[in-house]
Amino acid sequence: MKVAELSRKSGVPLPTIKFYIREGLLPAGSRTGKNQADYGPRHLERLAMIRVFRDDVGLPIDTISRALRAADKAGEDFVVDAIDALVPSESALPPSDPEAFGRALDVVVKLAKKRGWMVNRDDVSVRYAARALEAIGRSFYEGTGDDLVFYAEAVDAIADCEIPDDWAPDESPDAALRYAVLGTVLFEPFILALRRMAHVARTRKLGQQRRKKAKARAT
Repeated sequence: MKVAELSRKSGVPLPTIKFYIREGLLPAGSRTGKNQADYGPRHLERLAMIRVFRDDVGLPIDTISRALRAADKAGEDFVVDAIDALVPSESALPPSDPEAFGRALDVVVKLAKKRGWMVNRDDVSVRYAARALEAIGRSFYEGTGDDLVFYAEAVDAIADCEIPDDWAPDESPDAALRYAVLGTVLFEPFILALRRMAHVARTRKLGQQRRKKAKARAT
């Protein structure tokens, strides 16, 4: 199909499609002439994916671009690269103290080794976890990581459920990318919300137990 038909079928304005191509969000079409190119089903799927990422998830264009470029280059770790692209920029993180960050990074790496996770010290996700732990350590936590194992166990169980044993992203890079990005971005707020619900429920449960014990002692 020509670019005009691609625009009509996708509902994406022609100038936006050209912008996506220039920015690397959308692969160029197959050249059929000096100023003409053909576009196929993958371009429609990609435009639909960009719309979901932008409108439903609220990702900024630069983040979408990094994730999509990871899918286009493929390779063994393209899904990892795409997930890493979702990590907020350094400017969105609290200021880092090099020594405190180093200690937090050591704790995170030690925790990952205990779980047998195939991660590297320089992985974006690992370093982001260390930055988060560094921030926690400024006012709340001063541990060695041994008491954080249950957090790792919990997310390990989630990952086992979300990524099946027959996971084969190379067979369909765009589908794998959509699954990985949407699964990461859309479910993280839900997981955090469930955790807050559990905290509320446990607080009320323990409060009820204390009141019952106090009542029993009073009688």
